[in-house]
Order: sequence, then C-alpha cells, then structure tokens
Amino acid sequence: MRLCGLRLRLRLRGWRPVSPARPELPAPGEARMIADWLRGPRSRALRRAGIGLRESVLEAGSGHGVVTGELARRARGQVIALDIDPLALAGADHPDGAARVAGDCHALPFADGSFDAIFFQNVLLWVTDPPGALAEAARALRPGGVIIAIEPDYGGMMEHPELGLRELWVSGLSAAGADPLVGRQLPALCEDAGLEVWVELTHLPREAGAGAVELLDGLPMDATARERVDQARAAVADRRGNWRPFVHVPYFLVVATRN
Repeated sequence: MRLCGLRLRLRLRGWRPVSPARPELPAPGEARMIADWLRGPRSRALRRAGIGLRESVLEAGSGHGVVTGELARRARGQVIALDIDPLALAGADHPDGAARVAGDCHALPFADGSFDAIFFQNVLLWVTDPPGALAEAARALRPGGVIIAIEPDYGGMMEHPELGLRELWVSGLSAAGADPLVGRQLPALCEDAGLEVWVELTHLPREAGAGAVELLDGLPMDATARERVDQARAAVADRRGNWRPFVHVPYFLVVATRN
C-alpha cells in the first residue's frame, strides 16, 4: 500500500493487511475506529488552530475520508482531500461535493500560499521524508496559516501488565518503513520549516481492548514476534475488568503557524 510516495502493505489510519480484491485500500472500519479514538485530541487541536475561521483547508493523506466530513463541518470555507491513492479518494466517507485531489504530499500540486490550514493525522508517520513534506506544506500556507499534525510516538508507549507491545510496535513499524518515533520530532521539524510551534502531548485513556493488539496483525514480523502478539491477545481477552490491562500510546498535537 502507499501513502504520500511510500509503497507499503499498510497505510493511513489502519494497519490491516491489504485486501486481495482491492490491494491499494485499507480497511475502512479500522480507519474509522482509529479516527474515533482520536476525536477528543483532534477537536482540541482544531480549536487551537481556529478551524472555524479557516477559509481554505487541505487534508493531506485523507485516505477514505473518515475525517474529511468533520473538517468540512468545522471549517468556514472549502476543504480539499488529498491522497496519493485515487481508489481511497473514492471512499464513501468523503462528504458529498467534497473536492478530492490525487497527489503526493512531498510535491503538493498547489501554488504557494494556497491554504490557511493543512491537516495531517497519522500521515507523517508513514512519509518517506517528513522534513520535506512539512517544508512543502509550509510553502503552500498563506501568512497566518497553520499546519495541524496529530502523530503518535510509540517509543513512549506504556502498558500494564508488560505485554511487550511497545517493542512489537516499534520494530514492526520500522520494518514496514514507518518512523514510530515521529511524534517527538515534529516540533523541531516545524521550526526548521520556519513555523512557530504550539505542542501538546496527549493520551487516549481507554481500556486495552482487542483493537490494541489486532492492529499489529498487519505489520511485518517473524514467527517469534507473532507468538508474542498471540500471547498479548490472549492476555487482553482474559481481562477481569476494564482497566486491568492498560495501554497508552502518546500522541503529539502540533499547531504550527506561518508568520
């Protein structure tokens, strides 16, 4: 699968193995599930960015469009959904009438200063060149425009009891070509792009349901790692109370402004 120039078996807001029938598309249900997990933090970042005053918004790496409708409802003006996969852009979650553009976030097909907000969610994790993608987004911003980025950092993952999930996520994502530590890099990368940065480290306080383990199934792993995933799955399934097993993946919320 692909995201912004990177060919992968995994993409966007879900990491399920590709479908033999539609090899370029992820599972929409998993994309919606992860977007729902991030609803609260995303709302805070959008408020910080003044989304209700934004006239021209680009969603970079929109995938099936599971967040596009939310952006369209909250923004004052037009929202454009951009993804490198035309099949993903045909997804049913895109709102009727939403503008959709097939393109690569390393080389945005827009003139300088085209947008006053550019939104990334679980996208910079997968790009081949995060500094280049952020510099390109900064180029496409108007003065006073903002980049809104919501990205994870699996190096800071916490769990109880220790199931080995942090190591599995970090090694699996790295093997797939992603950067599992991208979150902590974002403030400096945005500053390097000439932007003024606001950052918040957030969490998703929830019990460790099956989804916390099942998303690992799409990552490349050896037989030993697969066995550890199965052990973690069994431990989560055997929980005796909502919070007995606990998993926390830190997310960085970044709002970076072009002066």
